[in-house]
Amino acid sequence: MRTDTVEFWNEIWSTMDHAFADHDRALVDHVDDLKPGRALDLGCGSGGNAIWLAERGWQVTAVDFSEVVIDKARKRVADSGIEVEFVVSDVTTYRLDGRYDLITSFYIQLWPDQRARMLSNAAEVLAPGGRLLFVSHDKSSPPSGWSDEDLASLTTPAEVVAELPGLDIKRAAVVEEDGAHMSHMPDPHEDGGHEHVHGSHEHTEDAEHSHGATTIVVAVRPG
Repeated sequence: MRTDTVEFWNEIWSTMDHAFADHDRALVDHVDDLKPGRALDLGCGSGGNAIWLAERGWQVTAVDFSEVVIDKARKRVADSGIEVEFVVSDVTTYRLDGRYDLITSFYIQLWPDQRARMLSNAAEVLAPGGRLLFVSHDKSSPPSGWSDEDLASLTTPAEVVAELPGLDIKRAAVVEEDGAHMSHMPDPHEDGGHEHVHGSHEHTEDAEHSHGATTIVVAVRPG
């Protein structure tokens, strides 16, 4: 089964029964200074980043194409008093609504044409002064165990910047990933496991795997 299909990720997420960490550290590093507003989380997984934002006063829409993981995300916030709008949709074709003060995308590992389409759509709905935060596995040090096909989803800062015309680039860098904050998503067809492509990033408390390097791009819509 291809790793970029809804069926693959529904199968993966249906087998996940461990506890998830709350959020990605890079989210805190690049968003904690912002005044809460309207946020869009593309490829939200089980909602850790979306929940962190909502807890800090953001009005959050969180999108993932796996109905299984969206169901998990909704259960995480049920009866908690936290409000997040979770949406089942492909981030490359999702019809964005209105303007957003913050748009995030963490480790969903799209093919280049899909990524360019998602970023173009996102840039169009970023409010003046709004911030876009894109985080992805970088080509300079690929994660271990990936197939040649999946390696095509890796990024460089320059590639991502080129897909964000009209935005001011505040940061475009490669950083080393910290295994304690990364995920290792098992391939149900192999004993060795395989990190996910196209599906959204999620991390565990006890992950101790080689993850390579990360592309981080922060861009702002001129106000």
